[in-house]
Amino acid sequence: MERRIKYGISLLIFLATGLSIYGIFFHSTPGSKRFTKAAVHIGAIELATAFDNHEGLSDSLYLYKVLSVSGVVNKIRKNRSGSYTVTLGDRTSTAPAVSCILDSANNHRYLPLMVGDSLTIWGTCAGHLTDVLLVQCIIEKR
Repeated sequence: MERRIKYGISLLIFLATGLSIYGIFFHSTPGSKRFTKAAVHIGAIELATAFDNHEGLSDSLYLYKVLSVSGVVNKIRKNRSGSYTVTLGDRTSTAPAVSCILDSANNHRYLPLMVGDSLTIWGTCAGHLTDVLLVQCIIEKR
């Protein structure tokens, strides 16, 4: 009987220790992206022009990397899921631009954002369609 109690207590301690270690190392928090350093700091117009002029080279430099992009807000849209997309660039429709899909965990912070505001956004470059696309974006500063 004492042996069962001893093994039971040892098993519980082992299980509690294992769950604690799992929680520390493998549990990510929504704010963890804020502490990621940006690989490149670039202006929105420069980034969009680089992709328009030489997409292959730009893919090798920027694709899947965290970028810090500065620019002027051209458009703000809210999609069906409630996420905001901010377009940075020139006000002309033919000029290249950067579309930034804002992180849904921080959507409530972006409500006072207006067209014409200058800001810097951190995001992961997902490639080039009609605009350069940044995903999981966080507004760094206004």
